Amino acid sequence: MHKMNRTVGTVICVFWAGLLWAQSDNQPQYPSFDYDAAYTHEIKPHRRTIPLEGMSPGSNQLGFTLTVSPTGDVLDATPHGDPDELKHWPQIQAEVAQWKFTPFEVNGKAVTAEVEEYVDLVPPERLPKVHVAAPAVRSNSKVIITLQRSGCYGRCPSYVVTVSTESIVFDGGSFVATPGKHTGGVDPNAVRDLAKKFVAADFYSMDSSYRATVTDNPTYILSIAIDGRKKKVEDYLGSWVGMPEVITDLEDEVDALAQTQRWIKGSDAPARTSQ
Repeated sequence: MHKMNRTVGTVICVFWAGLLWAQSDNQPQYPSFDYDAAYTHEIKPHRRTIPLEGMSPGSNQLGFTLTVSPTGDVLDATPHGDPDELKHWPQIQAEVAQWKFTPFEVNGKAVTAEVEEYVDLVPPERLPKVHVAAPAVRSNSKVIITLQRSGCYGRCPSYVVTVSTESIVFDGGSFVATPGKHTGGVDPNAVRDLAKKFVAADFYSMDSSYRATVTDNPTYILSIAIDGRKKKVEDYLGSWVGMPEVITDLEDEVDALAQTQRWIKGSDAPARTSQ
């Protein structure tokens, strides 16, 4: 009987030792958040597209898993993907380590989180070779800025938003919460300030089109008129062929000023004004 007890005790000890070893050998398990969730927590400056010397046009995507602290700092980054992309990790690792996020929460409490992220590695920017003088933005300038985003082979929201010194007009197409035409008020000086960013970015000197040779992606068309002087740029995965990143920044600035998410996602969306 005593021998049997000793045998059972030995088995139990071995079992618990193995369990504790397995637990200590594993990495801590944190709540996980995907790309879409990560996007809503990113704090600028935050680049999902990074130009690198020697990159060829096309899709060169490098994914990685981040461990993000409750205060939104990157604690660790583990890259994964194709070896051809992984070899570029040392060139971007320092930048990724500096990324910031608004805290990820579970049940209202900020937590350490595992976050899936990626960057597109693209060719160097094709900056304008010829400078075109932009019109001056005066205190009484009339400004009209339009951003058109088309659909894609998927669920890309399609819409046209026009921000002018008179109003905001949103015309929603497919995959938006509130299709049709909607209007909103605007601060004319805020629109003029945005126009100054177009001038500072040398937007009037940009190529008229930046198009990658792929299919099924959305097309973005950004245009501005300052006191009647117009400029339009087409962006079809333009970053893949050297489009300056500032154009994407300006597209996002138009969305931000117009608060298009209220019509795209439906949060705090005003009543439909017309069809």
